[in-house]
Amino acid sequence: MSEFYKYLEMGLQNFEEYQVCAISVGVVGDICRALDEKILPFCDGIMTHLLKDLSSSELHRSVKPPLFSCFGDIALAIGEHFEKYILYAIPMIQGAAEICARMDNSDEEMGFKNSKPDLMVPHAAHLLQLIELVCRERQREESVTKAAVAVLGDLADALGSNVKILLKDCSFCTEFLVECLQSDDEQLKETATWMQGMIGRVFSVCG
Repeated sequence: MSEFYKYLEMGLQNFEEYQVCAISVGVVGDICRALDEKILPFCDGIMTHLLKDLSSSELHRSVKPPLFSCFGDIALAIGEHFEKYILYAIPMIQGAAEICARMDNSDEEMGFKNSKPDLMVPHAAHLLQLIELVCRERQREESVTKAAVAVLGDLADALGSNVKILLKDCSFCTEFLVECLQSDDEQLKETATWMQGMIGRVFSVCG
C-alpha cells in the first residue's frame, strides 16, 4: 500500500485532469472497503487531500459530490478514529452541500444532463451516515453541530423528493432535530427550524 499510496496522492492532486482525480476518489472508497482499519496509517494524508479537493476552486465541480461518499467510506472503515477529522470535514461538507443545493439543473459547468437530485442521490446515504456519526458524538463542538444541521437542510433542498426515502427510517435525524430545537443557542435553534422547514416542505410536496 505504501508504494501505491504515492500514485494515489498524485491522482488526488491532479486538478487539471479532473477525471483522474475523480477516479482516485473512487479508488479511496474501494480501498477503505477492502482494508477497513488497515487504511488508518494513510488517513491523515488522504483526508488532507480530500479537504483540499473540496475547498479548491480549480477542481471541476463534478468531482465534488463523490467526495461525500469518500468521507463516508473512510468514517465507516476507521470508526471512532474518524472523530479527529470531524471538526474539519463537516464545515467543508456544509460548503459543498450548499453549492449542490444552489446548483441550477441546467448548469453546464457540471458536465451532466441530469438534475441535481440525480447527481446527489448516489452519495447521499454515505453523507447521512457521516452526519449520524457526528450526531452520536456527545462531546462535539458547537460549530460542528451547527454545520451538521445546515448540511441536513441543504441535503433536503438538493435531493428534493428523493430525501423522503432516505429519511424514512432515519431516527437519529428526529432526535438530533429535537436536541437542536431545545438548545439555548438561538442561532442553532434558527438553523434547526430552517432544516425542519426544508424537510417538511419536501414531505408535504411528496404527500
